This record gives sequence, C-alpha cells and structure tokens, in this order.
Amino acid sequence: MISQNEQVTSLIEQTANTLDGSIQASTATDGLSLIDQWIDALDENGDDQTDSIADILEDLKSELKPVSGEPADQEAIRDLLEELVSETQSYMETPEASAQQTELGRLVSTLQNIHQQLA
Repeated sequence: MISQNEQVTSLIEQTANTLDGSIQASTATDGLSLIDQWIDALDENGDDQTDSIADILEDLKSELKPVSGEPADQEAIRDLLEELVSETQSYMETPEASAQQTELGRLVSTLQNIHQQLA
C-alpha cells in the first residue's frame, strides 16, 4: 500500500480513533479531513489496487459534500462504504499489506461499524 509504514499506521490510528464508536460523535469536517489525508497518502505512495481505494474515497467525499447543497444520499454513502470495506479487505490479502495487517484489520472494523450505523 504505502512504503511509509509509520505514516499509514498513524493515519489508520487517527481514522479509527476519530470514527470508533458513534458516527454522530464525528463531525463532517473530521471525516472530510481524514478522507483528504487518505487520498493524499494513497496518491503519493499507492499502487494500482490502492488507486481504486482512492477513487472510492473521492466518490465518498463528493457524496458527503454535495455541491448543490442538497442533503447527502445515504444509500449512495452506504454503497460506497461497502465498496471501501471490500476493497480494503481485498488489499489486506496482498503481500504488500503484510506489514500492516493488524492496522488494516482495525480500519476495516471501523469502516464496517460506520456502514452498520448507516444501514
């Protein structure tokens, strides 16, 4: 995923700490900031598989911050979170992710928790 293991570990920890528990406890600014940090990290250090994760994050960011001022489409957000969980789990099975298995597992659990809260 990313050659800078400490950066990834820190970002996973920050994501899990921000989003663990209730999604309502996190602000939209927290979520958008985390998404931006993930996109930057994946763009700087990613590979083909992480590019698809970055693309999902871009779509999720667009859904969370609609341009038209209309409320976010909850179903689209749930679908994107489900896709994000699936892609992240798939990435965990690659040799490149072996150094970050534990952290990625925590990230997947956090994402699944958020997905369930929105379901």
